Amino acid sequence: MKKLLLSTIFLFLATQLSAVIYLEPRPQFKPRVEISAVYIEHNNNILLLHRQNNKFQGNKWGIPGGKVEKNETPLQAAIREVKEETGYDISKQPIEDVGTVYIEYSETDHFIYHMFRTQLSDNPEAVKINFKEHKGFTWVTPAEGLKMDLLQDEDPCFRLVYFPEKPIYTSCGSN
Repeated sequence: MKKLLLSTIFLFLATQLSAVIYLEPRPQFKPRVEISAVYIEHNNNILLLHRQNNKFQGNKWGIPGGKVEKNETPLQAAIREVKEETGYDISKQPIEDVGTVYIEYSETDHFIYHMFRTQLSDNPEAVKINFKEHKGFTWVTPAEGLKMDLLQDEDPCFRLVYFPEKPIYTSCGSN
């Protein structure tokens, strides 16, 4: 009953492409891709990367992450993506699995989004950006991050991880 209640509470309807985000996959859910991402924290701030203009969802901000490759676990993908995108090797520090959501943009466009978080043990200014993908970085509080131009559907995930007591309810297509 509690799991069903949580699934109901954290059902988010995103506004840009009318995406629906679930805590559990529906029976017809067939993911096209799996994504792993890591909230890297330091002194109550999180690391956000600024995407290059020519990339998909260019000029938007997001947490380090990317596609889970064949024969790779979501955690392995998260560690690899953080290394590729920031230069940080987080493989030897504690990494918390903070949840997975199931995102549906249409009847056939589905993907799985695995979320992790870790406390940075390195220098927060030692980020080594992969300039093919990103043009900058910043450290912000989760609340400040919500005010930024985030990747599509990143804001409900921020809220799920950092503000679970304040679920979001919006109507499909509303502003």
